[in-house]
Amino acid sequence: MSAFGTFQDYPRESLSSAESALLTAWHSLERYHADLVLVGGLAVHYLTKRDVAGLPGAVTMDVDFGISLAASGGQYGTIKSDLAGLDFKTEGNRLVRKFGNLNLYLDFITEDPPSVAGARTVDDVVASLIPGVNRALTHRRMVKVRGRDFYGAEQECNVAVADIGPLLVLKINAFGGRRHPKDAYDVLLAVTGFVDGPQTATTGFRAEARSGNTGYASAVNVLRRYFSAPDQDGPIRAAEFHPGDANHRERIRQDVVTVGRSLLGE
Repeated sequence: MSAFGTFQDYPRESLSSAESALLTAWHSLERYHADLVLVGGLAVHYLTKRDVAGLPGAVTMDVDFGISLAASGGQYGTIKSDLAGLDFKTEGNRLVRKFGNLNLYLDFITEDPPSVAGARTVDDVVASLIPGVNRALTHRRMVKVRGRDFYGAEQECNVAVADIGPLLVLKINAFGGRRHPKDAYDVLLAVTGFVDGPQTATTGFRAEARSGNTGYASAVNVLRRYFSAPDQDGPIRAAEFHPGDANHRERIRQDVVTVGRSLLGE
């Protein structure tokens, strides 16, 4: 999963190009739709409003899919073979395609409940093992996505996107694991800009405590350790990611703490 240190580091066309990658791949993977859910930065983009005060919106260069461990193309091919026909190539454990001057990546994550680390081969792609993916697969919403694919054709797809509770669990744990500034910023954006309102986002996250989400307990620990005070890593790194001046960044730090404490019920 690609991440830059600040918002300004992302090329201007990165989000729209990632969306083109999604629109190109989603049709080709039609027989896998029941076993796929969009997570990551694009999911944050589709679950948030475009006019969140003080926040410039989501940004990403990746398409991140949660995938069921049991997903299989059967006799009709494989994920890699389907996407190879769209010029996606294997690069380590990832699939990558050049679009203009950008390298755009498809990443897969899955869950094998007794395991908390490592990877599994699903169909014929390598998927990282992440707690909470199974919950994202079962608790999702369909989002209509419109735009142009890699070939310039207008597309309209109904894409399965992880709902806010499971998405926040995954995003919070991503920050706990790699401490990328973008992950902390995405947590702030996902809550404050959620299409159904910040309170609904908070309620959705807390509902994961009762859902059996295997990533919830660790997400709570990450919030307590990194998001509950202004001098912790979550607020500091989210503020550094934000493109505003010092005054903006100070407000972002305070907003991240407010969000962290609200998710914790404090």
